Amino acid sequence: MSADQSVALVRRYFEECVSAASGPEQDRALALLDELLTDDFVMLYNGETDPERGREAHKAFLARHVRVYPDDDWTIEALVADDDVAACLWRIRARHEPTGNRIDVSAADFFRVRDGRLAELRRFLDFKTLDRQTQPRAAEG
Repeated sequence: MSADQSVALVRRYFEECVSAASGPEQDRALALLDELLTDDFVMLYNGETDPERGREAHKAFLARHVRVYPDDDWTIEALVADDDVAACLWRIRARHEPTGNRIDVSAADFFRVRDGRLAELRRFLDFKTLDRQTQPRAAEG
């Protein structure tokens, strides 16, 4: 796959799957993962050693995500690639459902591309900022 094709693949993942998963076309967005991800897709956070494995597990992850962070707005801030690796800096703004708090968090994703599909995602997310933004607010009184 060329670098341009890898960039297009990652952009499609974010625009048509991740962003669309919180909208009225969630079923279509999740079904598109069958086309974009390998069967043995792997996702790891911040260098963890116990990855989420499989396309179906990633569909479940995205479905959970949109329940906890509805009203999400994803922005790709930078995206570069070579033939089999893509790196993406992105930002999400959303509402944390349990607290009603607004979140604004950035992360970097590194994708491995195999046979025209995404095979691996290594996500480096600022959990410290996310945890701070999702804390319940003190009651005003």
